[in-house]
Amino acid sequence: MKSVFVALSMALAVSHAQAPPERVAMRSSAVAAVAPTHIPQGMLWNLEKVFDGRLDAMDSKDPLDWWGRGGTRGLYIEGFGTVFTTELSLIVTPGITPFRPTISDELKLQVHQRKLAHLPPLEDLMKDLMKVSALTLTPLPDDQKIMFVVRVRYLPWEDTKDLPAQITMTADKKSVILGDIKTKVE
Repeated sequence: MKSVFVALSMALAVSHAQAPPERVAMRSSAVAAVAPTHIPQGMLWNLEKVFDGRLDAMDSKDPLDWWGRGGTRGLYIEGFGTVFTTELSLIVTPGITPFRPTISDELKLQVHQRKLAHLPPLEDLMKDLMKVSALTLTPLPDDQKIMFVVRVRYLPWEDTKDLPAQITMTADKKSVILGDIKTKVE
């Protein structure tokens, strides 16, 4: 098996060496034209930490509450762009405990109002974080996407009228820099 590999390698080297110079140049430029974009993992990790810090600081008196594993996760998808996701509650929602076995209607209303009040600042912050991403992700081509998705969680007793399950912002990098970001609230 090793001898077959060596023989093939030598045959390819000889055929490449015997090719006219213009064909060698054409092969090299073709390879460069399809070279994949490389977004360093450290760059995504740093953006995750920036997102987390900014989300934590959004309202220090009535903070957001992380769900799941907590924190933002970012990844790069070749040919598409970057996707950042996080899962949270719009406030630290009071729960049922031995000291509070039921949630009063008054408390339900207060929780609902506080969550509604957090939506506009959260959307503004998400837009700002999209711009931070566009300016930070220098290796990302202008025509590839930046997407930021916040999945919003609720406790079973909550009134979710007019509250989203998910907020998605997306645009290609160039559009993000120009402030043209599509927002979908569902």
